[in-house]
Amino acid sequence: MQANSQFKFEVFFLNVRGIRAQRKRTSIFSFLKDQNANIYFLQETYSERSDENIWKKQWGGKLFCSHGTKHSKGVCILINPTMQLQVDCRYSNSLGRVVVVITISRNGQKVTLCNIYAPNDQANQLQFLQELNNCIIDKTELTSLILGGDWNCTLTKKDKMGSAPWKPTTYSNLISITIELFDLIDIQRVRHPKLRKFTYESKSLRLKSIRDFFLIAKDLTVYIKKCEKRPISTDFHFCNLAK
Repeated sequence: MQANSQFKFEVFFLNVRGIRAQRKRTSIFSFLKDQNANIYFLQETYSERSDENIWKKQWGGKLFCSHGTKHSKGVCILINPTMQLQVDCRYSNSLGRVVVVITISRNGQKVTLCNIYAPNDQANQLQFLQELNNCIIDKTELTSLILGGDWNCTLTKKDKMGSAPWKPTTYSNLISITIELFDLIDIQRVRHPKLRKFTYESKSLRLKSIRDFFLIAKDLTVYIKKCEKRPISTDFHFCNLAK
């Protein structure tokens, strides 16, 4: 993403489905660095607090986590080791799936980054969204917000193919309200309204869906040069890139 002539960066996110195993973590970190992005959002890291310093050393740069357990949850924001950014504030919740938020600045320009991994059961989804909304209000710069991750939800009929017929839920409706309330844009949907590139696939359920997406402050849309999805076949997820 290009915010102005002095502040250029790319944001990349990926559901990694656990990187506790050193061999897989080394492979993922190497893959991420090959993408030449500046900011990386990871979901389902399966991290614990005791892992943070080890992972940070292995990554070689700044790393911010909301920890889960050895077998579930966990989100992380990584900053490319070659990029010089000032982190003005950081926040993460203790649940390992809701949010990790940092506000970064460079040459006086600020951007708030928020990485999420939503639960898949409806009761917890509603609690998650309430906490996320409170976090957006209290912890972020609304006019320069980049919010992305795995929402565990499809917003429209077009976002799902296979399995049970799509229908709106209370959670999906509330996400739409959040988007409108905070003046956010689903940049991939706006830039590519006719593109139907799924971000999740379950072969056993014969299901494909779009449940991973970026929301950005409307004020930032004029600075987005490109937004795309790249297939990652090993995890049946797609990685998303905005720049």
